[in-house]
Amino acid sequence: MHPIYDYNLYIFDCDGVILDSNLLKIQAMEKALIALSFDKKEISLCTTYFANNFGKSRFHHVKHFVNNLLKVAGTDKAKIEQAILDDFSKQCKSLYLTAELTPGFIELIKSLPGEKYVASGSEQQELREVFKARGLEQYFADIFGSPTAKATLLANILKEKTNTNAVMVGDAVSDFEASVANEIDFICYIPYSNVASTMQSLSQEHEFTVLMHWPTLPSNNQV
Repeated sequence: MHPIYDYNLYIFDCDGVILDSNLLKIQAMEKALIALSFDKKEISLCTTYFANNFGKSRFHHVKHFVNNLLKVAGTDKAKIEQAILDDFSKQCKSLYLTAELTPGFIELIKSLPGEKYVASGSEQQELREVFKARGLEQYFADIFGSPTAKATLLANILKEKTNTNAVMVGDAVSDFEASVANEIDFICYIPYSNVASTMQSLSQEHEFTVLMHWPTLPSNNQV
């Protein structure tokens, strides 16, 4: 049996792991920046940073854009931050309802033992509403997101657990770092990762499992 079945608590990232939404979110952020007429080079810097640092909250990203990558007057920073966030959030609510599930995810989640949680860089209330609308909430004990940092989300999930064999399943450096911070195993689902080569290199260094597709439980096994 695949080692992914060896745990009794699973914490999943959302984008690129549950939903094939990484590219859609990058496009949404690009559109939000274009709508505010920023320079093409500045927009490119922002979307590159966004793609390479998936898993961090949108609040982190937009603040970084405004403070470091975009030419914004100090008096306008708060207004511009909010405008980007509002536009991006509006787009996300729509794209999350139409983004495809990663192939085989429902079969996987139904077959895994123990409790399952979501810990995402996406905004928490937005994510909960989407999971409810799509009938996905039934598979998880709870769904957590930003603005709380991912490592803290994991710590909050784990603090009430005893004798727990837990794993974080993600596709980004921030997912791996959150698992390390909480001293739990990490599995990287890589087909839709924005940083696949980086995750492959990290897996060689830290010896975590990389999945090219979701495994299926053999029919003669029961969980």
